[in-house]
Amino acid sequence: MNYLTVTRMLLLSSGAAALSLSAQAQDAPVGGEEPDDEIVVVGSQIRGSDIAGILPVTSLDTADIEITGAVSGDELLASIPQIGDVTFREGRFTGVNGARGDVGSINLRGVGDGNTLVLLNGRRVVNHPGTQAVNQTPVVSVNSNALPVFGVRRVEVLRDGASAVYGTDAVAGVINTILDDDFEGLTVQAQYGTSEGTDLNETGGVFKWGRNFNEGRTNVSLFGNFMIRNGMPATDLLNSSTEDLRPFFVGTVYEGDTQLRNTSTDTPWGSFRTVSGSEATGIGDNDFHIQPDTFDGCLGPALLGGVCADDGSSISTELRLDRARYRDIVGDVDRYNLFAFFNHEMENGTEFFGEASYYHADYSRERETAQLISSQRYQVSVPATAFYNPFGEAVLIGQFRPIDAGRRQISVRNGSFRILGGLRGRWSDWDWETALLHSEASTEDRTNRVSLTLFQQAIARTDASAYNVFAGGSLTDFSDPGTSNNQDTINSFLVEVRRDGNTSLTMADAKVSNPGVFALPAGDIGVAAGVEWRHESYEDDRDDRLDGTINFTDIVTGNELPSDVMGSSPTPDTEGDRDVFAAFVELAVPLVSPDMDLPLVHSLDMQLAARAEDYSDVGSVLKPKIAASWFPFAPLQIRGAYSEGFRAPNLEQINATAIRRVNTGREDWILCEALARDAGNPAFGNDDACDNVGVEGVRGGGPDLEPETSQNYSLGVTFQPTDFITFTVDWWRIEQENLVGLFSDQNEISLDYLLRLRGASNPNVVRGTPDPDLAGLFTGAGLDPSGAGEILEVNQTFRNLGPRTSEGLDIGAQFDIETKFGDVDVRVNAAQIREFFQDPSPEGQQLIDAVNSGTINPLVSVVGQEDLIRENGNPEWRYAGSIRWSRGQWGAGAFYRRVGAVRDTSVTGATYDFLEVPAFETLSLSADYTFENVLAGQETRVRFGVRNVTDEKPPIADEFARGYFVGLHSNRGRYWYGNVRHTF
Repeated sequence: MNYLTVTRMLLLSSGAAALSLSAQAQDAPVGGEEPDDEIVVVGSQIRGSDIAGILPVTSLDTADIEITGAVSGDELLASIPQIGDVTFREGRFTGVNGARGDVGSINLRGVGDGNTLVLLNGRRVVNHPGTQAVNQTPVVSVNSNALPVFGVRRVEVLRDGASAVYGTDAVAGVINTILDDDFEGLTVQAQYGTSEGTDLNETGGVFKWGRNFNEGRTNVSLFGNFMIRNGMPATDLLNSSTEDLRPFFVGTVYEGDTQLRNTSTDTPWGSFRTVSGSEATGIGDNDFHIQPDTFDGCLGPALLGGVCADDGSSISTELRLDRARYRDIVGDVDRYNLFAFFNHEMENGTEFFGEASYYHADYSRERETAQLISSQRYQVSVPATAFYNPFGEAVLIGQFRPIDAGRRQISVRNGSFRILGGLRGRWSDWDWETALLHSEASTEDRTNRVSLTLFQQAIARTDASAYNVFAGGSLTDFSDPGTSNNQDTINSFLVEVRRDGNTSLTMADAKVSNPGVFALPAGDIGVAAGVEWRHESYEDDRDDRLDGTINFTDIVTGNELPSDVMGSSPTPDTEGDRDVFAAFVELAVPLVSPDMDLPLVHSLDMQLAARAEDYSDVGSVLKPKIAASWFPFAPLQIRGAYSEGFRAPNLEQINATAIRRVNTGREDWILCEALARDAGNPAFGNDDACDNVGVEGVRGGGPDLEPETSQNYSLGVTFQPTDFITFTVDWWRIEQENLVGLFSDQNEISLDYLLRLRGASNPNVVRGTPDPDLAGLFTGAGLDPSGAGEILEVNQTFRNLGPRTSEGLDIGAQFDIETKFGDVDVRVNAAQIREFFQDPSPEGQQLIDAVNSGTINPLVSVVGQEDLIRENGNPEWRYAGSIRWSRGQWGAGAFYRRVGAVRDTSVTGATYDFLEVPAFETLSLSADYTFENVLAGQETRVRFGVRNVTDEKPPIADEFARGYFVGLHSNRGRYWYGNVRHTF
């Protein structure tokens, strides 16, 4: 019997049962026994069952959330040690091809975005329309910032595989946000916070209103919040204030190391090459660059304004551009959430429930002007007749950045809505529920950019209104424009570039449950079953200048580029959708109860579940789960679980045709080898010419990609010696297979290095025609001169990677103590990653063996292979702890967070060790007082707090545009806030 047959059987049987119960419930006698108001905790679909006690669930109530001081979803999730590196985040400085704006992702266990199922009030949340490249592979996630923080009833984190219960893509677990959907009264709240010593400040507000009608049978509740943030320029944070990090390492082994100099060679001091290939007039070389005429080596015809030309394409180190001064590290945000709930109990006991929500965020930030990327260099020419061309022939522009065009103004509007309606009730001993949900999310990204076509037209003008690419920059501050180009001319080639994305989720479900279907000697067996259908869609609509509609064609050479936007790779529009049919069944089975009085078996319970899903694009699957709880004696519990998961490739991975992306910071190792063999360049891998290279990767979608599969194991112990003390330890292990990914462009370049040493080459690394001087260097070094060509592109196709194994420990403690001095609640939560290992691909193993044997230089790092613990965003340990005290109208609290040390793989020391980035820890404090019977209300609470009391700065790391790991560490510094809440 195949998976599809099993799926259909489960769908038919569960669906028939659900519909039958639903129909019979409509005829239930009026005035019958009302169903209990049972709470369903994430982990089980059986209402009224205590089976959730088997499972490792972290629950954060309102007080737990407030004590963190978080004002957005990404900040709240970062306070949970089990949450891994956040890859969707504004501080990552993604371009138009990445997810930007008010966005954060969710990565439970650190096993990857898209492996955590996110629920709102127990049902799925639509994915954000943007995708983010993780290890150069597009991944999707729910937007954590679209989920409210203030006014939430609780957040539940199921730290265990839940594929059989909620969906086969719940590989790492489930996060469920519970809102107050049956509220009565009115509560308003306001907060203001500011980051000390910076421009950043945040103003927020919340209201909750609810009212009962029809003698309590109807409730209408409204809940809304807003947050307005003024951002932070990069110059406000020491780490981000400069791209040259070397001053921070004075007195260390990295002092003066150019790996830490991230300033850009793409500047207004451009490099050029003659179209004909002949020597430029007066230069003696076909390549030349622009520099101040106070520098040595001035050649050729006179240029305007204290600028001259020199031979060769490399500019002097002093002319590198420090882009930090042009950037915001945190953008401005206006965010709004609104939720409406309607609940009505009919005369027959059936309840109608409805939900509507709306999220809207406007985001803006600035960053430096874009430059010609590698695929655009030497493709745009300056005609011989151009007004400011003194060379008498056409020349091609190499590295160049028109910073006098002004900063990029990035504006992103994110939005989403959700509408849900359903019925629930009880027939006999069975609870039943059915609902229909539709949700959509959208993003509108707008940026002012340079059109290559219009840029060349401005250069080619034959009068003084032409744009002068030979003007250079300021003669006193080399990172400043300082040029005399006409603003009207600059405006003529600036265009607005857009990217619009949309996702949708339509879902219908029906489920039944009974906590006592029939009795065993140890108690009643609970059962839940259900069916689900969902339709998911994804659309990515690019600007005409990016998707190939408007190309660039050079007016001199006729060369064509598929992107007309300076600094952006072309990307075609992408769209796709899928349908998923699912059915599940769950059993809660008591095997031994306390009243059976068995030695060393106080109680023994089991959860059994299975889920079948049929995907319209990748086939069918059936996944099981089994969990058990054993109490040898009342205070001690031993629990364990095994489950399997299944994750289909996301809709971009399947449907994308050709994705082009430019990445910087790559090492062209064969060039490093040639330079090292040259007597004048003994420093291997530490030369500007081969270090920090920008390359364009061309990545293709994979319609034949296989789905990812996983096995999830957990084993834990809970010990509760008293009612107010609890200790927990849980071990977990996730084994994933067929992960969708890439070999990475750096690995492809490293493989090209190895193969060229063996007399071959990597066909995936496409190189241009070598510069004659550099080709001569290769020949003199005994290397094939074809390796001297600049890397034009690296071709890759999404593939299924080898197995990945993750393993770790969760440790927790909870104390709830009542004393005459007040009530004290203590929470401790720690997470350790004990294993994070990616089996190498065959090509990766070749590189590893070559490094170990000394065939290639030991500085070569094989990206994303083997042991990944403590590499970049994967610390071994994370901790969080809180203390809350209350007595009468007074309250106070403290929250502690620590993220363990990691290694930055972008910097390698003399002994081939990676740069050690120390641990980061913060302490936050708050205090509050509640006034009673004020302002015609019941109470008013006033709270003041400070996050990061000691003003800890994020540890320095060699991370592009930031100087720290944005997914691990906060840039806020000491943050003061005040909060007022009034209840009417």
